Amino acid sequence: MRIIKIGDCRISVGFCNLRCPYCVHLGEETENISPEKIAESLENCRSVYIGGAEPTVHGDLIELLEILHGKNIEITLKTDGLLPEKIRDTLPFVHRYVFEIKGDFEDLNSLAYLSGLSLERAKKYAENLLKSIRIAKENGKAIRIWFRVIPGFIDRERFRKMMEKIGRVDEILLYQFLSRPDWDKPVVGLEKPDFSLIRDLENAAKEYADKVIVIGEDEK
Repeated sequence: MRIIKIGDCRISVGFCNLRCPYCVHLGEETENISPEKIAESLENCRSVYIGGAEPTVHGDLIELLEILHGKNIEITLKTDGLLPEKIRDTLPFVHRYVFEIKGDFEDLNSLAYLSGLSLERAKKYAENLLKSIRIAKENGKAIRIWFRVIPGFIDRERFRKMMEKIGRVDEILLYQFLSRPDWDKPVVGLEKPDFSLIRDLENAAKEYADKVIVIGEDEK
């Protein structure tokens, strides 16, 4: 598996099936590490978060999940949801899924731009993401929906429309774009939102999740 970093009970993988313009991971160096070696470095962890670029594009992901699960380690998997059948394969091992929402499912131009896909691929991506979320929900998995809040691409109305399609979940994470340099890189035309937008979405999010997490420069 191509790994960017392992530490603090977190695995950051390389490679992705999207080309988001703000992504910090696509240009990062990776090292090929076997699932066995990865698991050995996480011996003292009770829970492990697997994210980074996109874990489901790695052919040995299931092998890693099996090893961690066999050690009674609780697994959280962050994914873009583009490969629903891969999500189905991970169900026996994953406790919580984190699905990042790139943009309005019905605004294909915006979704294509934010994901780096063609319009045709962006449409398929939206369909598959919703299918992946549905698969996880139907199998009783904990779900966190992650919104990267970028002005012009999300507001209260769009947020509600997207969450109506997703349905109620366990957690919603609202992240203020560009508030953490290790999470995204500057892109011409994409600005950091005023924190008032985050708070507005936070109030709306409480209708759709048991827990709302806010990450940004003014979080309290």
